[in-house]
Amino acid sequence: MPSSAVKFLSLDEAIAIHEHLIDKFGGTEGVRDKGLLESALFRPQTGYYDDLAQMAAALFESMISNHVFVDGNKRAAFFTCDVFLRLNGWKLEVDADAGYEFIVGSLEQGSCDYEHVLPWIRQHLQKL
Repeated sequence: MPSSAVKFLSLDEAIAIHEHLIDKFGGTEGVRDKGLLESALFRPQTGYYDDLAQMAAALFESMISNHVFVDGNKRAAFFTCDVFLRLNGWKLEVDADAGYEFIVGSLEQGSCDYEHVLPWIRQHLQKL
């Protein structure tokens, strides 16, 4: 899919998602590293990825590994990925608890990387 047809999240949108999650679930607001957040948001736009699932997996991995926020990085990665997909007519068909369990389990196993996340996203991807 050409990246020109894809809708990407802005820095302000990603920060708003994080702030909403902190308001809802608690934690400390704030961007730890704006440059790393911008890098994470730009990664799916590089033209390297062939489809939305790959772009979402790249975004997800970068949000997790860059630890861009002061708190709530796992939640922010999951929901930012889902919002990105929804902007483009798709969603992750998984409840938030199952998504969180996948993330935490993956991190505990040291496998929350692109190659591990991509098949999981493909498995749960559903057209809106």
